[in-house]
Amino acid sequence: MALGVATCVGATIARGASAQTASATEGAQDFLFPIGARSVAMGQAVVAAAVGSDAVWWNPALIARGPREVALHITQTISTQTGTDAAGVVVYPVSRVGAIALSVRYLNYGEQESEDSISHQVTGTFAQTSTIAAATFAAPFGDRLAFGLTAKLLRIAFPCTGACNTSAASPETGALDLGAQYIAGRDSLITIGAALRNVGFKLQINDAPQADALPNRADFGIAIAPKFASMPPDVRVRAAADVVARVVGGGSPGYRLGGEVSYRERYHARAGYVVRGPTGSGGFTFGLGLSTGKLHIDFARMLDDIQQQAGVTPTFLSLRYLF
Repeated sequence: MALGVATCVGATIARGASAQTASATEGAQDFLFPIGARSVAMGQAVVAAAVGSDAVWWNPALIARGPREVALHITQTISTQTGTDAAGVVVYPVSRVGAIALSVRYLNYGEQESEDSISHQVTGTFAQTSTIAAATFAAPFGDRLAFGLTAKLLRIAFPCTGACNTSAASPETGALDLGAQYIAGRDSLITIGAALRNVGFKLQINDAPQADALPNRADFGIAIAPKFASMPPDVRVRAAADVVARVVGGGSPGYRLGGEVSYRERYHARAGYVVRGPTGSGGFTFGLGLSTGKLHIDFARMLDDIQQQAGVTPTFLSLRYLF
């Protein structure tokens, strides 16, 4: 089993030991994989700038003042190019209380052959799958401050066809994400965000002594929406920057930079850059968005240096419907 798991996810484990990079001694690295086309296109610099359902994974406080929506997020990276990475989210604001969200993300890392340890003959096929179910609550405090909390459950399974040398158990662990947002200007010109993510129990695959700590991360960010006298009134510019630090274990921090240009809040162009990303790599990101009233369609690609060496360019698609 250990060999199979390592083969499934080994391509996504970091090279080096930066603060936001996944470490080989950390479990539940599925929590770190980026999601949300708009967020990825902006270089993942969204702890203060995420919008709608994207915020569930980056900073739960940001849904406090958001609209009602249902969303579908589809991701393809080197680890899921022969499998699946899809997520569904429902966000529902409650008058005078805040907002709640329910989400589920399913990852399938593709099938592998299972061999007999003695004859080395193929005896079956198996896959590693991960399901993350989460509930989020966020509330505003006055006109400028908001706090949010996400409780999530990760369950790993190894579905098998034939005879497989895998565990019949399905490891599970729980974690919490805590987030805060502060609007520094009355017109939302400057927004500050902070999040503490993946705080919870160790993930036990084999036995308790081999349990791995979760990939705890502290994120800090700022988003700016400047107004220029020379800029057409239908054009809006946003810029954001984040710093990501490992809570336990030290290491160099990771950095995220991103920006967005919108025309009439309908057409969007985005770009960003990631330094020491969560899977150990970095590079440019870019994407486009189209808002047609209630329907929002976002697309992004990541020029990830490690994954491109393997001939894969991570691709992200998000469909959000406001109701």
